[in-house]
Amino acid sequence: MRRDGMKALTLVGVLVLGGCGSLASPDPGSPYYAYPPGWGVQLNRVLPIDPGAATVRLQYGRIVPRNGVQEQDPFCIMEVNTLSNQVQMLQPGRFEVVRVTRSVSDITAAASSVIPPGYLKTGLGGGDSPSFLYFITTFGLRDASQPTIRSLRCAWDQMAPGNRALMRHLTLDEMSQALGNWMTLVPPKESL
Repeated sequence: MRRDGMKALTLVGVLVLGGCGSLASPDPGSPYYAYPPGWGVQLNRVLPIDPGAATVRLQYGRIVPRNGVQEQDPFCIMEVNTLSNQVQMLQPGRFEVVRVTRSVSDITAAASSVIPPGYLKTGLGGGDSPSFLYFITTFGLRDASQPTIRSLRCAWDQMAPGNRALMRHLTLDEMSQALGNWMTLVPPKESL
């Protein structure tokens, strides 16, 4: 009986691990959509990046300051390779998506002294400091006319109040809502 139980447990483990590899979906409405080659990102108007920064954040269809992002809702970060003492102006155009990656990142406050009095302490791995769990989709970008373009990252904090039950990546529609009319995610020509 013990041997049969071990076989059953091994089979369940193999099925679970095998299922992890099949999360990719052909449905563009799925948070696990498998992006085929040929995607692009269309910048529809000039996008300014503040002096001393290499990123600009978009949420609810508008530019938001770094400390103004409502992390429980979808937001996107456009990133370039360079810092400048002047405003960097990204020019309208289509950027080639050279890769799409998904990741999950947890960020835990290093010291409990940063936690305000009365704040609920929670943490991944049994820690006692607040944690954030970001589900991130990163579009690696390339544009010969604007070689400093690096990536567009879209994410949300799944540990934020109201998001705990979701635990998933953003859909194309959710990312598009964050980008508003600043940028458009452009599917490959064959899927139009």
